[in-house]
Amino acid sequence: MLPNRFYIISFSVSFFASFINILFGFIIITTVVINRKCRTVANMMMCNTAAATTIYASNQILIATYGIREDWFQNQPACGFRSYLHSGFCVTVCVSYAAQSISRLFFSIFHKHKYLRTWRIHWFLIIINYLIGILGPIPTIFIKNANVLELESRICVCTTKVFPSSMYIITIAFIVPFSIIIIIYSIIFYHARQSTRRVEASASDGRKNTIIHNSFKPNLKREMKLMKNIWIVVNIFACGGSLYLILVVWHATRKQPPPEPLYLLAIVSMTVFAAAKMIALFLLNKEVKNVAVGYLRKLGRF
Repeated sequence: MLPNRFYIISFSVSFFASFINILFGFIIITTVVINRKCRTVANMMMCNTAAATTIYASNQILIATYGIREDWFQNQPACGFRSYLHSGFCVTVCVSYAAQSISRLFFSIFHKHKYLRTWRIHWFLIIINYLIGILGPIPTIFIKNANVLELESRICVCTTKVFPSSMYIITIAFIVPFSIIIIIYSIIFYHARQSTRRVEASASDGRKNTIIHNSFKPNLKREMKLMKNIWIVVNIFACGGSLYLILVVWHATRKQPPPEPLYLLAIVSMTVFAAAKMIALFLLNKEVKNVAVGYLRKLGRF
């Protein structure tokens, strides 16, 4: 049995990361709602991710509150339902990032199809996002001992000890959204790369120097910025679900049990990297960031 200090430290980290999630989620949503210039379709999708992450973080605070108590074993009301909620919130957050990448695909590649860039289509994406989050984890309810109080982590969760349910959850909450993000961002980057090559070809044909000055440099700069943003998002996303995936594979391939700390760290790491994604989401959106910083500076003067 792990020492109580380990749980205190781990759940304290979860508390702090959840607070960061809620803070940045509140800043992003408030900024977009208050400022008219920020009320765009792209920012609406970012608000969807911020809202989903805020709900997830609020649930993590509840989980940590029960786990850190001395009577954690006896006091875990509605454990199966809370396990279902935890899985649903995880799915909703991850799918929201996939929905955001689909939105970017509409604007960057299919920009000629105006109906794909409408508010209606994006509200449809958001509705699908939450339907997947609500309906997705339901099959785990019918798998025996899937949603239980995991003693190693002190959390009501879809345990990795039951392979069918844990593999199903990691697939819909991590593998599928992550694959969608990789594929879509690869398409966007390839398209940007091809655009740059076309500009290079035009410049090599001896056309006007204004093509080089006005087209080549901005496209190259945009391409490098796009690659950097993709690299940041993909790596943070990958780190978030890696430990849980390792536990699932471990139980499926090895007879000896994994180290006990991994059970709780797999859940806490999701919250920590969710906070990292929220911070990255805020910093990479210069429009929202500049407006929010402006509001905060005004508040600081009072």
